[in-house]
Amino acid sequence: ILSAVLAAAPALAADASDMAGRAAKWEKAYNADDIKGVAALYAADGCRMPPNAKTAQGTEGILAQLKAGKDNGVAKVKIAVTKAEAGGDMGYGTGKFEVMRADGTKIDAGKWMNVSKKSKGAWLTQCDIWNSDSPPPAPAPAPAAAPAAPAAKK
Repeated sequence: ILSAVLAAAPALAADASDMAGRAAKWEKAYNADDIKGVAALYAADGCRMPPNAKTAQGTEGILAQLKAGKDNGVAKVKIAVTKAEAGGDMGYGTGKFEVMRADGTKIDAGKWMNVSKKSKGAWLTQCDIWNSDSPPPAPAPAPAAAPAAPAAKK
């Protein structure tokens, strides 16, 4: 009996939220230019937390953020899930991403985290955040200082 329980333990640890399956749907929809399909994977009050930008809140905010990515040349994505767990109606996942131009040129790569919630029997992304593995760009050089004004004569 004990061996049967131990053999079942990995199955109990499986990700009930199907983060890997949902990540594959996200990737497929984005790469097919179906940003409405991507946004449908988020809760209506969900959010995206892009690096160096304000949080995109709700369906319209998420759509706008996804469109901005497309408009800025992010044509394709690759998403890998490295860890995912769910308990009750909450789940999370972490992973890696790569973004590319239409010609396949890599733009960036990094990591992400997703918090999901089960609502009315469906798992939806409540919020996700991501950032680059690349170092930040070097700051622009400081402008040259203006020459000092001559001292006033007394």
